[in-house]
Amino acid sequence: MNKEDISSFIRRHFPVLGGQELADAIASRATALTLPPGKVLLNPGESINLIPLVVKGSVKVVRADDSGHEILLYYIHPGESCAMTLSSCLKREKSRIKAVTQQKTEVIGIDAGQAYMLGRKYPAWFDFVLGSYAQRFDELLEMLDAIGFSSLDERLVKYLKEKSELLDTLVLHLSHQEIADDLGTARAVVSRMLKQMERKGMLRLQRGRIRILALV
Repeated sequence: MNKEDISSFIRRHFPVLGGQELADAIASRATALTLPPGKVLLNPGESINLIPLVVKGSVKVVRADDSGHEILLYYIHPGESCAMTLSSCLKREKSRIKAVTQQKTEVIGIDAGQAYMLGRKYPAWFDFVLGSYAQRFDELLEMLDAIGFSSLDERLVKYLKEKSELLDTLVLHLSHQEIADDLGTARAVVSRMLKQMERKGMLRLQRGRIRILALV
């Protein structure tokens, strides 16, 4: 994809960034990427070379501890970027998160050095970054509310609903361990709760898959 096409993509999918001047500036050093499902874009401790603008698909962002346990922070949808990556980039820090594509995903990768300078020259880019922070902050507050005030079974139903809507499918290729990691609980707990949901006719468990039937 040439620079003109990238600029056009940016204007179409990120109208909040404003007019052609900023889109052309981004496109001058940006790269268009098509990534397969399960592609790790970034790991904790790695240097940040590209800021992803998601055009199609989605990216899961998780926080991991030293022992490898992970907890879901948020998803990056089309028209969005990663607030944590933007923050680390602007502060010239290494990554504090892990980012993984959830399905075939198209992104515009912005050079990290350029991203730092865009905010100094283009107010629309600065507004986009602030908007990303605000959106993710609200999502993290919702997550804290869910952990503090919702039961685990309510969180599991909400998680499965969001995952199904995100991937636009009623058949989720998820392991019980992956769900447990995302919800910050034990695999055995998730397996027991899924079995209960299956007995209630809410879903059907299959090898390596969960078929959604009637989540309420």
